[in-house]
Amino acid sequence: MEPGDFSIADMQSLSVEGSGLRRTPIVSKLARGPNFENSYDWTTLWYDVLAMGDRLLVVCPKLLNFKAMLADGALRIDGQPARIRRVRRFRRHDIVILDRPEGAQALSTNSGRWSGQSGISPDESGIFAGLNASLHISRNNRLEWIADWARFHIAEHGLEAMLVMDNASDEYTPQALLETLAGTGLKRAVVLKVPQRYGPVRSKSGGGGAKFLQPAMFNLARLRFLRHARAVLNVDIDELVWSRGGSIFDATHASPLGIVAFDGTWRSPLADAEPLISHADHLHPEVGVGPCPTKYCIRPDGWRRFFGWDVHRPDMWLPMGALKRADFGYWHCRAITINWKSYDRLVPRMLDEADDFTSETLTRLLPRD
Repeated sequence: MEPGDFSIADMQSLSVEGSGLRRTPIVSKLARGPNFENSYDWTTLWYDVLAMGDRLLVVCPKLLNFKAMLADGALRIDGQPARIRRVRRFRRHDIVILDRPEGAQALSTNSGRWSGQSGISPDESGIFAGLNASLHISRNNRLEWIADWARFHIAEHGLEAMLVMDNASDEYTPQALLETLAGTGLKRAVVLKVPQRYGPVRSKSGGGGAKFLQPAMFNLARLRFLRHARAVLNVDIDELVWSRGGSIFDATHASPLGIVAFDGTWRSPLADAEPLISHADHLHPEVGVGPCPTKYCIRPDGWRRFFGWDVHRPDMWLPMGALKRADFGYWHCRAITINWKSYDRLVPRMLDEADDFTSETLTRLLPRD
């Protein structure tokens, strides 16, 4: 392990906090949950500015009424007017693409009497080049959960690298998280500090969601860090990818479309399990609960480099049903959570007997001391 193989990264962000400017809310007042005001991102103008060849890529939440601040005449690179090549508009984020002058150091904008600027982040895609990688947004997940997730996927699939976007965890430092990753057997890891608001989540009855951060971060990860990876696995820390068909990364690399999709099922521990629950306690299928949403592993190279990533599918039309493999799936571990969405995930449920395949796999890959 070389010291440079494990690193902490920052974003070059810009906020209009304190200016009196606010992003238009995209959720009607009637659909907003009780914590909408504190959760909605009112002020982030852009998350990061990425140098990529002769371009600058400005990764933003949905610009909405902030569009004028990222238009011709407002943006400046090192004090000189910026030339916009194009704006890519996605469902929950936008990317503004600029010409990059040689030696560019800073991007600035203004609105009325307010002005602001940020630096420019380097292209770090070489860190993950050729490696089997995963990406995650995490806030306060226990370090032992993250370590177990890494060890499981290293042993079962040949995972080599992780990008963890730490969303303002206050239970530990980014350095502690990085040291945890370095002790798992990974070849490379980056902890990207992401201090911005995650956004209000949807209520159980639907509506009220306005999450800009996660899809924007997935695509920043794709562009800045992961676009030269061999394959990238998109699942959360509470989701373990099982296999009856070898490595998910190998299957993805061999796939004609460069993507493998798979469904999930819930697994739970017994109600009287020890207080410090681990993935290895999640042996029991839940009775009367449907499948979990599709997740995927993708090759970021080739024609796929033109398309964005989202949580449950790439941000493009693909026949996801036809891409699903029955020899891969994931176990959604009910108690691997800090219950931050307030969806009552920890309420006891009716459980079936321990599943033999789940028990065998978890005993083999996450043996108890």
